[in-house]
Amino acid sequence: MLARVAADFYWMGRYLERVEHTARLLRYQLGGLVDTPADELALGWRVVYRALDQAVPDAPADADEAEVFLIADAYTLAGSLVEDDTNPDSMISCWQRARENARQLRPQLPLRVWTCLNQGYLWLRDCEFPTAWRVAPAQLVSEAIDRLRLLEGVVHVTMPRDDAWRFLELGRFVERFQHQNTLLRNWDRIGCAPGREPRLSWADLLRVCGAYELYCRRHTMTVRRAEVLDFMIRDPEAPRSLRFAVHRIENLLLGIDPLGNRHPLAPPHRMALRLAALVEADVGGPEPARDGATKGERPEEALFDLLARDGGTLHDLVMSAYVDYPVAEGLPT
Repeated sequence: MLARVAADFYWMGRYLERVEHTARLLRYQLGGLVDTPADELALGWRVVYRALDQAVPDAPADADEAEVFLIADAYTLAGSLVEDDTNPDSMISCWQRARENARQLRPQLPLRVWTCLNQGYLWLRDCEFPTAWRVAPAQLVSEAIDRLRLLEGVVHVTMPRDDAWRFLELGRFVERFQHQNTLLRNWDRIGCAPGREPRLSWADLLRVCGAYELYCRRHTMTVRRAEVLDFMIRDPEAPRSLRFAVHRIENLLLGIDPLGNRHPLAPPHRMALRLAALVEADVGGPEPARDGATKGERPEEALFDLLARDGGTLHDLVMSAYVDYPVAEGLPT
């Protein structure tokens, strides 16, 4: 497979996963506009934007005015994440980039996959956000999630399990790992900071991740912080747990580069193994605290910082190993 083809599949997967992650957060936030206290709404917007690594758009400099903005201007806050094509991480921008990657891949991409992806993009592009907002603020993002699930199903039943599919899935799960780690870190640090009121609900985090029912079967309907963090980090069957994502990344790398899993390990394989070891470690254990925690810092915070750093390094290693071939070194045989 050509390196540029692998890169297009990889980035298409990343952009589509980013769209769904943004839509999930917005569905949670917009679904509570009617009956959620104002101060909790403001906190929710702050967590949503921080979880997406974005600054609140055009927020006033004064702290009190910024708080009022976070409470009152939900239309502007949601619109920046949905329809603002000047925001590179908005849903429309990411969907457009995924479409551009897919357009370069038409000879390798099944027609049904391209059609489904293109129809989803055209629907979002032509959707009138003000009209959709008046009907139901959360309906637009819910339909976007449904269309992405349809696309995922079409990919599942039409694409052969070759390197094209593996790079597409690798992009999805690298993106999922990084975003889920950022979400957990900001939900714990900002949304549920010790001694702070108001606080976000840990049950809502599970609902954002589609894991509430599974958590209740694993534990009880009483949702506790330590159990939620352990569940979302280490459960092997929760599709949006960190362990699930790392396990899929390891398997995909093994399919892409079987020899890379032999001694000496290829750099992407080695980093995936390191991530798996960090995820498997006890959340409250001494190793994460010894490696990265400072005095007074909870061990989970140090773990999230380590995972964020190594998750970014994994992406760089994948690009270096399978995409970026310096001309001076020549092409691989």
